[in-house]
Amino acid sequence: MTTASDVSRALLSALGADKVITDPDRLALYRGIAWGVATSKVPLRRPPSRAMVAVRPASTADVVRVVQIAKECGTPIVPHGAGTGVQAGAAPVEGAILLDVGAMNEIYSISKEDRLARVGPGVVLGDLNHEAERHGLMVGHDPWSQPVASVGGATSTNGVGYLAGKYGSMGEQVLGLEVVLPTGEVLRTPAVPKSSTGPMLRHLFIGAEGLFGVITEVDVRLFPLPERRIIAGYRYDCFERGLDAVMEMMDIHLRPAMLDYEEDEPFEGKGQVGRLVPRVSPMYLTFEGFREEVDSQATRADEICRRHGGLPIPEEAQEFWDTRHRSADRWLWQMEHEPEAVIGARTWRWTSTYVNVCLPAAMVQPYRERCARELAPYRLIVKDAGLWGVPELLSVRFEHQAPGQPETTAELDEGTDLGIRIAQEMGGSMEYCHGVGLRLAHLLGSELGSGLDVLRRLKQALDPQGLMNPGKLGLE
Repeated sequence: MTTASDVSRALLSALGADKVITDPDRLALYRGIAWGVATSKVPLRRPPSRAMVAVRPASTADVVRVVQIAKECGTPIVPHGAGTGVQAGAAPVEGAILLDVGAMNEIYSISKEDRLARVGPGVVLGDLNHEAERHGLMVGHDPWSQPVASVGGATSTNGVGYLAGKYGSMGEQVLGLEVVLPTGEVLRTPAVPKSSTGPMLRHLFIGAEGLFGVITEVDVRLFPLPERRIIAGYRYDCFERGLDAVMEMMDIHLRPAMLDYEEDEPFEGKGQVGRLVPRVSPMYLTFEGFREEVDSQATRADEICRRHGGLPIPEEAQEFWDTRHRSADRWLWQMEHEPEAVIGARTWRWTSTYVNVCLPAAMVQPYRERCARELAPYRLIVKDAGLWGVPELLSVRFEHQAPGQPETTAELDEGTDLGIRIAQEMGGSMEYCHGVGLRLAHLLGSELGSGLDVLRRLKQALDPQGLMNPGKLGLE
């Protein structure tokens, strides 16, 4: 039987002491989740646990060596980027090698003519954006976590950022990949936007959370810096009016680069279980591109937004744009100075949950209304509804109205699962941004149906020993 000492010795021999971490205090820092604690409702052969050992490869060749050792020893591997995910997709499991690709952070090339960057998976999105700007280009993936999140992590969860309305998800901006398969083989897909030579293999790894291989290089599509950018904002007296404005813009294919619309202003009194409470809702829009396009879009959007009752708030919109990454800066500061405040469970996480569902646009309002009715027995109200990028991407909070009681946690847990299943029943998806990881794995069967068995067969074919990130997406 291979022991932890055997695995560590093999890794030390292959990579050297500078790339292998065995110190318990350092290993404890690899949690694979930005906030809270990694948990799973799916029974796992290997539950969440501190990694047995961590490695920091510097090259694809290093990754190949690690995979070969893991294969020989029967030891699982958990790929880990910047650790900013929220679904525990990079959380280490019992007896695992944690594969920290953070040192693979080289920007190998940027081509202005091809509008393409080839980078290591550990490159931070913000660093890539700064380098791209020197070439008159920009990264289209702009989440709140851009200053801290890695390219590999964003690819592995197919993340969505503020500018998704114009540039799409992270996966849509990935043109090519290099991946080390569970066999130790290296797969390289061509960095082209389109081919007609069978299924595009890169899509097997985008959003797969490292289940089918370790991403070692990413070819990222870049975009020209806009000639003009206009930032606009409007305030609506209720969510529905702004939703009507968004739907009219989409009817003529007027898609702002950024759409951030949320009923996030406080209201007097408590919410009422079983019904929606009208709340003031600010909408922030960004239009960018060549001058004539931007001017026309902003003018037409202004007419639509005002006609549906929107009150212009340009100063607030500019402030939102300027501070959109402040949460990431705060997270970095806390991780350095108050790590327990980040790692510990926050109070609101015990009284409310925030879900990110993707729905047919026509189902957004019916979904809110149905959730308000059907979550009432769990004493949950539906609040903080928001759209991100396009009207199909809906985020919403389920808040318990009797915090601190013995039943609160169970009711919140069961009610949240019901709210997610309602989205699935209405033709939607339970998550559009953060992946599945461990936290949503128990709901993947209701999401995919027979598709879950297809995933299992793919996993078995590519990873018969089940060594790559076991347990994530509910796959061992």
